[in-house]
Amino acid sequence: MLKIPNEVIFSILRIIKQGNPGDTYYEAYRSHLEKRGESFFDLYHFCWSWGIEHKPKHILEIGTRTGISLCQLLSGYIDYSNIQRVVSCDVFNDGFISPELVKYNLKLCGIPRETIEKIEFKVGDSKVTVPQLEGTFDYILVDGDHSREGARVDLENASKRVAKDGVIVFDDIAPDGCSLIDVWEAFKDAHKDEYEFNQDLNGKGLGWCIRR
Repeated sequence: MLKIPNEVIFSILRIIKQGNPGDTYYEAYRSHLEKRGESFFDLYHFCWSWGIEHKPKHILEIGTRTGISLCQLLSGYIDYSNIQRVVSCDVFNDGFISPELVKYNLKLCGIPRETIEKIEFKVGDSKVTVPQLEGTFDYILVDGDHSREGARVDLENASKRVAKDGVIVFDDIAPDGCSLIDVWEAFKDAHKDEYEFNQDLNGKGLGWCIRR
């Protein structure tokens, strides 16, 4: 996996902060960087690395919020013409986030209009919307319901939708995140013969697994 400099992910966070002054993700990530220093590794580093090296064509996000992770992932592309499908599943119910805000932030980051228009927004509980999806995805982010049961269900539903050689990315497993390491370990035990597993706890904690 490519080592992505912190400056790269913060360049995107600064752009989004300028367009969304009330969003505090930039400040939160500065705190993580100050705590971890050069060992800091998180979802956004992964997004850049995976986007550059693999350029997934079928993308599913379970939990999108303002679209920062999608901005980071798609910023790793030069040619967007091979992207065939992007699906965003979120409840979008906190009065701030919305599909329109996701599209606005992607536009701020220079993602082409044609790519933004491909996004299918599935608004509602991911435990309902994800099982209704058809087809498979070569990149699935699980970053939605952070309760243990909700995260467990999201992981299992993702496992039914990931393509061969595709990746499932599971955020917030460390104490600096939402302490979902036990959910991740249980998923690893249940699917140890199906995936190649990796994790890094030098941030909010990230686990990822590649379908064999």
